[in-house]
Amino acid sequence: MKYLMSKYTVKEEKLKEIKKAISKVVAEIREHEPRTLYLVFREPGQPTFIHLMAFENEAAERKHAQSRYLDHFVKAVYPNCVGKPVFAELALFGASKLHWVLESHV
Repeated sequence: MKYLMSKYTVKEEKLKEIKKAISKVVAEIREHEPRTLYLVFREPGQPTFIHLMAFENEAAERKHAQSRYLDHFVKAVYPNCVGKPVFAELALFGASKLHWVLESHV
């Protein structure tokens, strides 16, 4: 299991456009990556978003990274960011719900 996080802030005037791009990429992931856990959070009152991703394995992450829908998302969002997006690989330490864990790493 591989867990990733990305965080970015977008230009306030592009917020509506970015929210549409996020909704579209989430729908594509739901359709094409049924075993990927993909969560998007927004800091209240801020144009800052945090994406948490859980991929079943390296192949699933690679499929995600090479998808056309992710490419479209990146091209829509990155030029409208304030600064550069931040990425981090995370290690699962614990989970309150078993369905969040696709593999036994706890």
